[in-house]
Amino acid sequence: MILLVAKPPAGRTAWALPLGLFLATLVTTFIAGAMNTSGGGSLAHLIGAGLAFSLPLMAILVCHEMGHKLVSIRRGIDASLPFFIPMVPIPGLGSGTLGAVILTRSPAPNRDALIELGASGPIAGFIAAIPFLIYGAAHSSVVARSALVSPVCSFSSPRLVDFLVNWLLHPDPSSGVIFHPVLFAGWFGLLVTAINLLPASMLDGGHVTRALFGSRVHLVLSIAAAGVAWYFRYWPMAVLILFLLRRGHPGPLDDVSPPTAAHIAMAAALVVIFALSAVPLDVSCQ
Repeated sequence: MILLVAKPPAGRTAWALPLGLFLATLVTTFIAGAMNTSGGGSLAHLIGAGLAFSLPLMAILVCHEMGHKLVSIRRGIDASLPFFIPMVPIPGLGSGTLGAVILTRSPAPNRDALIELGASGPIAGFIAAIPFLIYGAAHSSVVARSALVSPVCSFSSPRLVDFLVNWLLHPDPSSGVIFHPVLFAGWFGLLVTAINLLPASMLDGGHVTRALFGSRVHLVLSIAAAGVAWYFRYWPMAVLILFLLRRGHPGPLDDVSPPTAAHIAMAAALVVIFALSAVPLDVSCQ
């Protein structure tokens, strides 16, 4: 069946709100970086730690969102500018942001375009995070656990972070690693990437899943993704996924033509990125 409908006019590009949210998120991530630093509490130290955390994290998020935006322009998808989401900084493990979103106002033209739309952000953000992760790992500190001053918070790390820390620092199993703020920013960048790759709803992974397998499998995997999010302690995301289940996914305009082999390979690369980026939010302080 072929349905012909009039293409709606493109939405106006609003600049004030996206720019205001971006600046607000710069401030909240800077405060989070200053609050979560270890060591001396001089003003210069706090400013340096705030910038070392905020700027790399925002760079990773900007690359992620611009990956989506550039694909939307290339594929003729009407999409907004990215809306960054500031968050009140939380001492210990707060990032000062909940990431960012881009609102699409028209569907992707075909399944290949939908895969590109979903995959472009995580791939761009993941690539952008790598140099920050390498720099941050190389400048982190290995200390004896007995030398750590309470309170000390420990948390799990993605596989890529563990690999880089072991490769560059060779920490003893009885030692602890104090993350450099840049490494902490990369850690959060990977966390955002992993959450977006959950194969659910209108998340990036949901776009790819809908393009590859259709609406029915997308629904089943969305429910499974909510379970994975709950297991990894992404509790707000698990609830949000279940809440959005009733909306489904509109799919592409051409939902018949199969994706090409190159786009299937692109989707497979996302599985590797998720495996390297996913981390349970297992935090303990003592």
